Amino acid sequence: MILAEAEASDALALDHLSEPRGTLRVTMPVHFGRHCAAPVLFKLAEQYSSLELDLSFNDRIVDLMEDGYDLAVRTGQLEDRAGLMARTVARQCMVICAAPSYLDRNGRPQQAGDLIHHHAVVYRRSGPVPLWVLPRPGQPPQTIVPPSRIRLDDLDAIADAATAGMGLAWLPFWVVRERLDTGLLVQVLPDVPGFLYDVHAVWHHGPRMPLKVRLAVDAPVAALPKLMTP
Repeated sequence: MILAEAEASDALALDHLSEPRGTLRVTMPVHFGRHCAAPVLFKLAEQYSSLELDLSFNDRIVDLMEDGYDLAVRTGQLEDRAGLMARTVARQCMVICAAPSYLDRNGRPQQAGDLIHHHAVVYRRSGPVPLWVLPRPGQPPQTIVPPSRIRLDDLDAIADAATAGMGLAWLPFWVVRERLDTGLLVQVLPDVPGFLYDVHAVWHHGPRMPLKVRLAVDAPVAALPKLMTP
């Protein structure tokens, strides 16, 4: 059974005086891996010269044991699986944003209900378009699917389309951080709390956690949170 937080003392027993060695095989989602997880692991490999990285960028959920991975980075809800341990390493915040040119033409939404009167650029890989989830203090979250003419399966492409003024976008903050900082995009409904997606590190349960795995879990815990939220 997956544990939400790895707290068992036997799983965390390590020799902190040794240096990580050998190959660390990690699987991670394509976009999150490239922009967030991989840079953290590169710094780890730079710090420890005896550590080798074998990284796979794939949105498919792989079987760690069957495919020979030491660690997986996964976003969203985890499945319950025997023989695995998990730790939340960050929470990525979703924000609604649009280009100033779009807002000049169409007006700025003042409340969540106004979103249905706007065009959106939405994410869709297969099946229905995912709902936009807007938290409400003390109430169940509100879910909305704004009308959309453009549906894409690439987060960067959605950000590009939103920047071009094609509509509102609901994206992880880390995807649009620089565009928000430079004014290419503007956050819409900034007073509405952003929905938080958990980011997990998942590894094999065993009596002793390899040092290379422990360091690869601890590094994103320290580095990622400041990238995930406004």
